Amino acid sequence: MKRLLAFFLAAALTLTSAAGLHFLAERRVYADGNAFASWSGDGKFPAREAILKNLDENTVLTFGSSEFQYGVKTLYHPGKIFKDTKFHMMLIGAGYYQSLSHAITLASLGEHAKTKEAVLFLSPQWFRKAGVQPEAFTSRFSESHYIAMLKNNHLRKNVKDYMIKRSHELLRVDPAARERADLYNRVLYTQDASMSDRVNYRIYTRFLKEKELQTAVMQMVKDNVPKASSKEKTDQDPDFASLLKQSIKDGEAQNQGNPFYMDDSSYKWKVRPFMKKKKNQSLNGSYSTSPEYDDLRCFLDVCQDLGIRPLLVMMPVNGYWYDYTGFPKEAREDYYQKIRSVATEYNASIADFSDQEYTKYFFEDGVHIGKKGWVMINESIYRFYQKTEEK
Repeated sequence: MKRLLAFFLAAALTLTSAAGLHFLAERRVYADGNAFASWSGDGKFPAREAILKNLDENTVLTFGSSEFQYGVKTLYHPGKIFKDTKFHMMLIGAGYYQSLSHAITLASLGEHAKTKEAVLFLSPQWFRKAGVQPEAFTSRFSESHYIAMLKNNHLRKNVKDYMIKRSHELLRVDPAARERADLYNRVLYTQDASMSDRVNYRIYTRFLKEKELQTAVMQMVKDNVPKASSKEKTDQDPDFASLLKQSIKDGEAQNQGNPFYMDDSSYKWKVRPFMKKKKNQSLNGSYSTSPEYDDLRCFLDVCQDLGIRPLLVMMPVNGYWYDYTGFPKEAREDYYQKIRSVATEYNASIADFSDQEYTKYFFEDGVHIGKKGWVMINESIYRFYQKTEEK
């Protein structure tokens, strides 16, 4: 009898603790709008519920990759420029995120977004011949977003089929994740799941949802993401002209003569030790042929299906560095033209920065946005949002 009582007491304590943790996480996940939106912690991106709870009528879904985690401590990152404004960019992405992951995430979040715009930062490096690597895609695969994509009845069958087939192909390096994705397909899409499938689905997805919420909240606390407050935000535009002037001064201060107009710290540690190896290494470089172009089309297909107006931010390459590595200018221009053609095909807006290859201080290193680059890109996204709001 005592053992039975001890068992029930332990079970009751476990359930109470779990409920308490869930309640605390539900309260803590609400954060200052701009702070959460511009936060680039890895625990944020797959946590669908955490993102949904922090979307408001001034939030624009903004997808990209590792550039979001650069320049965070400067005046020019979105988290600083828009800190006191009502406008904020919900940054989703870090290294290894590319178009397909973002198409799935947009399919998950898009119909819940209060503003019907989405921004996608395009890194030229995504468009290598092989496209996204299976290991990279798998490391960023969000099961919660994939499940929500399958549940979204606003997507055309061929669009959903593309994401299912492509995900299945890329998940081959992680058989367990692939098996779970196949389970979700049977339960939610093909409707040929067994009773065992449905039971497993219900149990695992409840665990998954709670795990993602708790992980996101723990990282929010660790990274000191401030809680939501009643402090009034301003409607005043950031002073982009002054920020641009200041970015040039700061760029000059942090560049003491390296030939690629990178920050000296990046040049010293990331570039200078490898310069001999990199000289003319990319004479046959090209971004002209890649499955990434179809993945990008998939992202734009999702935009069409959900009534979302897209902005493609076409980032340039660091011309000084790419010239040094021998990457042909003709190949770079061919890539830019292909992106323009895809944008035209879908009537998508494009922020074309291809003419900034040789702009000093646009880059922090060989590929990541620097001070001046962040100011210019942030202003283009803000103006895109303003035009939409005026309609």
